[in-house]
Amino acid sequence: MVIFFMHRVLLTNDDGIHSAPFKALWKALIEKGFNISVVVPEREMSAAGKGITLHKPLRIWRIPTKVGGAYKIAHLVSGTPGDTVTVALRYLLEDKPEAVLSGINVGDNMTVDNIFTSGTIAAAIQAALMGFKSAAFSVEIPQNEEPRPADKFRIHALIATEIAEWVLENGLPDGVDLLNVNFPFKISDDTPVRLTKLAKVKFENYVLERVDPRGKPYYWIGSNPIAISEEMRGTDYYALTVEKAISITPIGLNFISPLEERKADREVIVDKMNDLISVISNLVISLR
Repeated sequence: MVIFFMHRVLLTNDDGIHSAPFKALWKALIEKGFNISVVVPEREMSAAGKGITLHKPLRIWRIPTKVGGAYKIAHLVSGTPGDTVTVALRYLLEDKPEAVLSGINVGDNMTVDNIFTSGTIAAAIQAALMGFKSAAFSVEIPQNEEPRPADKFRIHALIATEIAEWVLENGLPDGVDLLNVNFPFKISDDTPVRLTKLAKVKFENYVLERVDPRGKPYYWIGSNPIAISEEMRGTDYYALTVEKAISITPIGLNFISPLEERKADREVIVDKMNDLISVISNLVISLR
């Protein structure tokens, strides 16, 4: 009898169970033979950051959901992505995963700013802090484009699965706690793959005051994209926006970018990460 080894992973997100890019990744992992546990927030928790719920109880639901023509079991948690990962790893899963994958998120998650606000990245950070390999995946959604159906993100999911497999088989370099991966909406055989560092910000925020029907003021926080310049080359923002590239950003939780460490440390990290860039570049070329 031939026994096939299946990598065991926890799959989560901040968009909830019905997200099309998330479903695409779930399906791709199934087709690759991964052993997948799915635990997600019960509702969309975008921009929740790495908050955890301490002031009220959490609820957990076990539900069937259709993926790739078959029904699979998922757990929903009435909390943040951080809650979801904590509940999964400390309570729900008897067999601990080898890695935690978050996404694919609807909308890109770039820059230091998003590291602190993104629920998708927060789930990967929570897993990393708990000692698990992790990666966050996001896809830009241009204005006027619909983020569905799931088949629209088949290539993105295939590449994310390849990255996950590489992480499981090779590990992450010392000093790297997680990967943050951003996909352009359209991927073809000439889409570049870039090893990047985090830009600082993508948006400049502003506050709008409005008046409700009772004459009382209320407020909206809005934002405008900042101008991108050649000085940003090498960052996730430049790679995705200007080069229309797949951006792979190694992140260390010591609040120093691993690509800005001492030269010797940086060279070790870059050498290992360039192997992943080569693997994914070859996969993209094979799309021809």
